[in-house]
Amino acid sequence: MMRQLLLFLLFISTFASTGVFAKEQALMTMQTLVDTGQVKLRSGLMIDKNKVANISIDQAVIFYIDIATQRWFSGATSIESISVSNLIAQPQRLQAINYSETLDGKSWSHQRWEISLFPQLSGNYLIPALHVKMRVSIATGKDVEGILLTQPQRFSAHRPTAQMTNPDEWVVASAATLSQTWEISSAVKESPNRQLRVGDAITRRVLLKAPNSLAMLLPALIPPVKNNAVKRYASPFKLKDTNTRGQHLAQREESETYILQQGGELTLPSISIPFWDTRTQTVQKLTLLGKKIQVKHTLSSWFKAYWLVLFTIFSLLALLYLIFNTIKKHYQSHAYPDWLLFLKSINNKDWPLTRLYLYRRLFNKTKKLQLKKHLDSVSSNEKPNEHSEKIQTSTCSPRHLLRIWLKIK
Repeated sequence: MMRQLLLFLLFISTFASTGVFAKEQALMTMQTLVDTGQVKLRSGLMIDKNKVANISIDQAVIFYIDIATQRWFSGATSIESISVSNLIAQPQRLQAINYSETLDGKSWSHQRWEISLFPQLSGNYLIPALHVKMRVSIATGKDVEGILLTQPQRFSAHRPTAQMTNPDEWVVASAATLSQTWEISSAVKESPNRQLRVGDAITRRVLLKAPNSLAMLLPALIPPVKNNAVKRYASPFKLKDTNTRGQHLAQREESETYILQQGGELTLPSISIPFWDTRTQTVQKLTLLGKKIQVKHTLSSWFKAYWLVLFTIFSLLALLYLIFNTIKKHYQSHAYPDWLLFLKSINNKDWPLTRLYLYRRLFNKTKKLQLKKHLDSVSSNEKPNEHSEKIQTSTCSPRHLLRIWLKIK
């Protein structure tokens, strides 16, 4: 009888303690764990290692969330997404950083999440409180699941320099590198001494790398070539974001192929991209030199390049021939003009004939017969009878005779 009584009392005490434990377990919540110091949550903004206070458009601002428990995380952690106007939110790490630390003799397990924020316009930004859903183990061996809220965060972004009129054309990062490679057609590779010819191809590849940035924010690299000497074929650009040991790297690669269409000298343009260095807070330039190449003509390309010049020269020659032939036919049935006969007589030093044409011109122009009076009237600076005496004695130079000819009007 006594043994049965003891078993009954043991059963009653076990049932009561189980009920109390279940009641305590039911009352245990995530907020209770925070209030009792068994779970911690910290959140805030971080710019970069230099802690620059001025935040630029397109500069990465890191929003971190650090959660800790005295035991361990027993389930996946999920964080509410960020949706703010003119702000791009991109997780830098798809997985959390797990680490542990000892504080005041107690061991803590941590999960750290980082989200990169990229402001697109100048102004003030508010990151609202985010829901963090988590599950942790407690001392009884059971799991507690719940939701905690981060603290709201505020920051301001601005245009760092008045030169940044088009932010889409700038690189904003703590560092950046720009490189390029050139590749010529296989025919030239096989014969290194062979000159480039019309029809050959040149491929230009340009790569831009920027840490702590986002590939979708990097600007276009290769400027368009506005030249009929080449045909331009652009390949789709490649964007790539990588994360290696916590270091985020954004890359943009562009490739274009130029098919040579004309001979002569061809210049492919240089590249210059403005760069805002967030470490030094200064404006820099990322530059790549262009390329000058000499292209050899083929026969067809030479005619294609110079057909207009050839056509113009041929047309002028044909027109001159037509004019000359027309004049020649005209004077085969007509007398030569007096001015031509006058010049011919001077060239032949036929002075009587020269005087004849001068007097003929005098009569045709003035209806006068005395050359002396006419010349004296238009040439008061010369001595009387000087013109007449020179003409009569045949001592006038060809240049002087031409002057007399022109004075008869």
